[in-house]
Amino acid sequence: MRGHGRVLLVEDDHAALMSLRRILESAGYHVTAIADGETACQHLKEIGSDTYDVVLTDLRMNNVNGLDVLRAARRLPDPPEVVLLTGYGTLGTAIEALRAGVYDYLLKPCKPDELLRSIEGAMQRRYDSALHRAVLREQARNAASDEHLIEQVRYLRVGDLLIDRFHRRVIFRNRVIQVTPTEYELLCCLAEAHGQVLTFREIVRRVYLDAHAISDDEAQQLLKTHIHNLRHKIDPAYIINVRGVGYRLIDPQTLHHHSER
Repeated sequence: MRGHGRVLLVEDDHAALMSLRRILESAGYHVTAIADGETACQHLKEIGSDTYDVVLTDLRMNNVNGLDVLRAARRLPDPPEVVLLTGYGTLGTAIEALRAGVYDYLLKPCKPDELLRSIEGAMQRRYDSALHRAVLREQARNAASDEHLIEQVRYLRVGDLLIDRFHRRVIFRNRVIQVTPTEYELLCCLAEAHGQVLTFREIVRRVYLDAHAISDDEAQQLLKTHIHNLRHKIDPAYIINVRGVGYRLIDPQTLHHHSER
């Protein structure tokens, strides 16, 4: 993927901004450079989706920081991937960034090859996501005369819970439920397991894709708030906590029928 794609670069240190821009442009990327977080957030709001493939932003900036830029980018309907750069990394900040949907979290000083590998990976994930959506659309077009096949491609269904993968919507008991992007990915991950238990780390790896080095305890902590919120948005009986192991998504009505036999 090197040499293709559009990058929004956000850095309030002028020397670092120029250095990062030279590295990216030398690799062939089209770069838009912005010198503060507030302007970057406003720019993202104005230009809308599909303008940038990746946002590369410093974390610590005056007034509006890199996490604010990350959230502004991920709120777009077709969000770019985001890579954070920081000289002050902490586990708390890294977890917050993962929760907000960051692709990668790099510590300064960052070697050019390391930076470019991260940008390439972010470009590849965006390309893969676009390809997946295109495949789903093509499958839907080819199956236009077969409602059953369309439903298989489009929906994940667990009891009264329906996940619409075409429109990224969650419907519970015929009512659309407002969920965050992370909550949506979490429900898809659990639904695709067809009632099997997924460990905390397996879930985090599938939801965040690049979080391979995270420990079991960190994975459990990372998921706890999202699971808590989802249980309040749908029936809490749907999400089973297998203590010390992970979670599974079930139809509690089916479980009830089995227990009566």
